[in-house]
Amino acid sequence: MKRSLHHLVYVACVLAVLTGCNQPSIEANSIEPKDESSLADKVTYGRALETAIWSMPLMNMEAMRQAYRDAGVQNNDIAYFSPIQNWQYQIATPNNTTPYVMAFYDVSGGPLVIEIPAETEDVKLFGTMMDAWQRAVQDIGGAGFDKGKGGKYLLLPPKYKGETPKGYFTYHQPTNLGYILIRPIIKEPSDVYVSMAEKRTKQIKIYPLSEVANPSPNNYVNVSGKSELENAVSVFDETYYQRLHGILQEEIVAEADLSMMGMLKTIGLEIGKPYSATEAQKTIFSSAARDAHDYMLEQYHDALIAPFYEGKSWTSILPPGTVDSAFSFKFPTYLDYNSRGALYYAVCTSVKTFGAATFYLGDAKDNNGEWLDGGKTYKMNVPKNVPAKNFWSVMAYNLESAAWIKDVPKVGVASSDKGLEVNEDGSVDIYFSPKAPAGKEANWTPTKAGEKFFLLFRFYGPEKSAFDKTYQLNDLVETK
Repeated sequence: MKRSLHHLVYVACVLAVLTGCNQPSIEANSIEPKDESSLADKVTYGRALETAIWSMPLMNMEAMRQAYRDAGVQNNDIAYFSPIQNWQYQIATPNNTTPYVMAFYDVSGGPLVIEIPAETEDVKLFGTMMDAWQRAVQDIGGAGFDKGKGGKYLLLPPKYKGETPKGYFTYHQPTNLGYILIRPIIKEPSDVYVSMAEKRTKQIKIYPLSEVANPSPNNYVNVSGKSELENAVSVFDETYYQRLHGILQEEIVAEADLSMMGMLKTIGLEIGKPYSATEAQKTIFSSAARDAHDYMLEQYHDALIAPFYEGKSWTSILPPGTVDSAFSFKFPTYLDYNSRGALYYAVCTSVKTFGAATFYLGDAKDNNGEWLDGGKTYKMNVPKNVPAKNFWSVMAYNLESAAWIKDVPKVGVASSDKGLEVNEDGSVDIYFSPKAPAGKEANWTPTKAGEKFFLLFRFYGPEKSAFDKTYQLNDLVETK
């Protein structure tokens, strides 16, 4: 992290930007604007910073959508990985134990049908349909509404008042844009099982309800190895605001966001008007976007989420209120866009029922409370009898991007990995370092010197002891 915004008020922060000070005073009352233009710049900076935090889940989705579009995936196309994804898939905290399936869509033209096939013994399905702000519309698959039997889901446009036919699982989507992410749960990420997942994927269908009598054939796109997907995370510079302006033109405005849209209008982001930031505004936007990114990073890893186990570094991956609000962050007296922004710096997607199919824990620090350093060597002991019916995995992510560390031969370790070394007591030692300890390649996750990183530990098919903490993960310990 380059900066901390924990102790700054926004006016003091703006003064630092405009004067070049490294240590701004936090006594806001002592700051007097020199002229009207400097005051306007301070206001622009503060509003731009808040805008970036408020819009993070939308922009997280837009970064993925644009990268997929660049890779040749259009609305209603179904994109899949075969072979399974590797570090080149640069989205926020993906996994490589299940081959991702993703499709983007737009319901502004009318209701949309999504057909989900039934699960098989070899290929289970875990997925969620989401709106543009990544709020869950409904889960699908064994832990979802169809209970693994498959079915036809019908997504209705916002405020749709037409007739709805029978025979569908029907839902109103709050936004025009949305996407579905499906993770086929397979026994192991081998070519045989990934091929089984691909066959199941090609039974998914997406088409307008108006074509129900004769749906157009779907386009299934294998995106493995597509270099365009190396650019599927948000970029925090002045272009952030131009891209936000673009996607706002495609969306409806919720009543809850009217005040925010009024604020965006004052910095040149207005629906129905062209984007026309001046060079001076772009300079301010660039600084605000970078600071917003640093702020969300620290909020997520160091402020909002308490340790999951007493005396250890592991945390839940969700800020307080996430599950209670069903990932909407809407409460009776406020919208918690601060926590929402922090979460969607670090992850993508949501779920309707958290913990039904998977359970995650995160860790960005070692047993001494120090940030994980990619140039050091760490050892983590995973106790025996991990409470996961299917399998478990632990993966490393770059702290800045929240995506996989780039240019590495592997991204993590899973219990399904061939050759994984298990200790006599049933526990597993995992190593994190730039180079694998001799003879420990199967139990090694590569990191990079000069980069901080964090981990996600996933329980697939979580059992009771994962939630009630009677089973506990151990912290990472630095070794020589």
